[in-house]
Amino acid sequence: MATTTEENRNIPADSPRCEILSRIPADLLRDEILSRIPATDLFRIFRLVSRQWRRLISSPEFIQIHLKRSTADETQIRIIIADPTAMTYYNYAPGATKDPRFYPYPPSSSHRYDSCPIILGSCDGLICLYEGANQRFSVFNPSMNRYELRLADKFRWLFLTNYASWFGRNPCTGEYVLVIGSRLQGSHVDIRVYELKTHAARKSRSIIHQKKHGRDYKYFDPVGKFLHGALHWAACTQPMNEPHFEKKHVIVAYDFGKNEILEIPAPREFPFTVGVVDECLFVIFGNAAQVFELWTMREYGVKESWTKYANIEGGTEGFKYTQLLVPLAFSSDRDELIVDADRKKVVKYSFKEKKITLLKNHDSRESIAISYVDSLVPAK
Repeated sequence: MATTTEENRNIPADSPRCEILSRIPADLLRDEILSRIPATDLFRIFRLVSRQWRRLISSPEFIQIHLKRSTADETQIRIIIADPTAMTYYNYAPGATKDPRFYPYPPSSSHRYDSCPIILGSCDGLICLYEGANQRFSVFNPSMNRYELRLADKFRWLFLTNYASWFGRNPCTGEYVLVIGSRLQGSHVDIRVYELKTHAARKSRSIIHQKKHGRDYKYFDPVGKFLHGALHWAACTQPMNEPHFEKKHVIVAYDFGKNEILEIPAPREFPFTVGVVDECLFVIFGNAAQVFELWTMREYGVKESWTKYANIEGGTEGFKYTQLLVPLAFSSDRDELIVDADRKKVVKYSFKEKKITLLKNHDSRESIAISYVDSLVPAK
């Protein structure tokens, strides 16, 4: 929301500058000029140019035009790292400043964080955070530095270490939802989908509730990946009172349209992480020789279509003692991949040069990184 000071800083409508700006065709101004400007500059500077520009930049139509362009531009790689004290933003786009930008967490009743808030997911430039100590979650837009705080009274089980989550738009309704997966009492896995509009009205009941009996999972990376109308988590099955249980490494998928929990076989029986690139699932795992491999699934859901893409070779020291590489972003030419290595450091790997570049050492064991896009979407 603009302050009174910001309103007073608007250029008068009858000024020569406004007269010149008014001559620019509206569609050219909207689609080819303003939509190319970073959201931070639009929000802090350009919307103060005139009332006309404020209305344009704040309009739902322009917000979607800007978001579409931002999402399509794969050179704009933005990563935010959460630790117990603050969030740190990094822009790895060509020509962008590499200096970090720090964001405080949303106001908390305890006024401090004893542990790192949990990142539940990222969508449309919005990041969803959960603070277990005060039973709150927040939706945060880093580009605009705006929060929306909400109660989370039904999420007490998130104190547990083994859970699955996702934040984004329900492909069936277009509404923002929060998806939570966990094993509850009894022998079943539980997936719940919460609509944020309903939750904001203090109605915490899930709109979708699905179970898979006789299954328990250990999730390697709690934040799900979306593809073909379904969410995907890297996991392995765990024993549930079965004396001769053989665990399997699978991708746990939740299909929104069918309201079903499915299992997609992983290519190998090693702990792994999952991502999406070029409309295909891919996985990263460390093999028996302690070399990381990246495999892609050429045909969705077909185990035989898993194809090895490349090794991720870190040399003698690069990924020594590393167990998991969580994918954050690919470069537009697919030569470079940014990963979070065991939540200890963020690194960039070049497939062509077979070279690792350290981008950031985490300041805390509890740190977690996630990528997002530049956006004007309001955090509400």
